[in-house]
Amino acid sequence: NEFFEKLKRARDYNKAQYLLIQAGTLVSTKNPNLLDVAEDLLNKMLSEFPNERGQQSPALNSLGDIYKIRGNYDKAIECYKKSLKFEEDFPNTITNSYLDFSELIVKMQKTDEYDYAEKLLENEIPESLFPVTKYKGFTILAIINYHKGNSDKAKIYENLAEENANAKTTNLRYHKYLGLVKKRDSWLDKLIKKK
Repeated sequence: NEFFEKLKRARDYNKAQYLLIQAGTLVSTKNPNLLDVAEDLLNKMLSEFPNERGQQSPALNSLGDIYKIRGNYDKAIECYKKSLKFEEDFPNTITNSYLDFSELIVKMQKTDEYDYAEKLLENEIPESLFPVTKYKGFTILAIINYHKGNSDKAKIYENLAEENANAKTTNLRYHKYLGLVKKRDSWLDKLIKKK
């Protein structure tokens, strides 16, 4: 109630952003009751502020996160794909949907989506500044390429993933320890070892 009272007083051009920020905070708790509230806030933002283009893709990404936490993976993939489609149309808005989508389809072994995921990762991962993102992205690329029978390419990606997993610093001048791999993804590591 307090949030909505403050939201009423906010300027119209800020309301979508406030809804998105509040929802994101609630999603980060992973509390089932708060996820319901976050979902309501995101749906309110998407329906009441359709012209706030800068907020649409992040809202869809957050909805994908909610469904992933709940174990509704198909719905999560659907949201991530909508987020990615929005980013194609409005490239100034970028989220982690490319990585979230790719990770989920590999874990679910949705091989019909591998080509799309590979294309996304090959476009985005080289631009990433963070070893944790590169570790996940290169691991997923290795798994996809092992599946396709491209062992040489897969091994290159596997080595790049390992290199980033073991990175001690980043190339960021003032944030040398931001985005390092603190905990490996055991599920991805198991998938790559199976190959």
